[in-house]
Amino acid sequence: MEKSLRILFFYACAVLLLCSCASQSAGDRDKQTQATLKDISCIAVLPVSSSVDQDDTINYKEARSLEKGEAYADQVLQRELQKNPKVRFWTSGQLASLVPDISGGTLGTDAALGQKLHCEAVLMTTLRRYKQREGTDYSVDEPAAVDFSMILRNTTDGKLLWYADVREKQESFLANIFSFTKAKKRGFKWISVEQLLEQGIKEKLAECPYLQ
Repeated sequence: MEKSLRILFFYACAVLLLCSCASQSAGDRDKQTQATLKDISCIAVLPVSSSVDQDDTINYKEARSLEKGEAYADQVLQRELQKNPKVRFWTSGQLASLVPDISGGTLGTDAALGQKLHCEAVLMTTLRRYKQREGTDYSVDEPAAVDFSMILRNTTDGKLLWYADVREKQESFLANIFSFTKAKKRGFKWISVEQLLEQGIKEKLAECPYLQ
């Protein structure tokens, strides 16, 4: 009996020690995150790009659609972030002027932008799919679909600060009963690809701690 009590006591102490260490680790992580957030006072937002140059399977029609999607995504980012004091927008022309000064791939681009704009981070958005619905608000042959990612990197060391990935092809409520909240928000309608893209960007930007 006494041996069992000693074992039980030892086990309880071990659990308390582990909980204490876990709490401390979580606290340390929170402090590191807070410190990183304070270090980021400027974010350079690049023009939206697409996967056209990287994907040989994309046909002409899809490429044209992606070009339209890039332009619209740029508009959405401008509307959502233009009042954020941390954000500095970078145009395609400004980016092209940096080409002679850029080396080292993605990290070189990040570093060059950071140096030119004095920004500690750069936000890059890549659009991989942008397909318009075929039909109306209440009847479709093919729903809208988008596929894009957003990456926020530190311009000093290339460290990934934040990442978001959206891949959605709108589903009907009857096809997916778990989408009730989303369907209700959309008025139980088949929305356009512009609306689908805009909703996705807004939702992800609202989740990014560095843009709050």
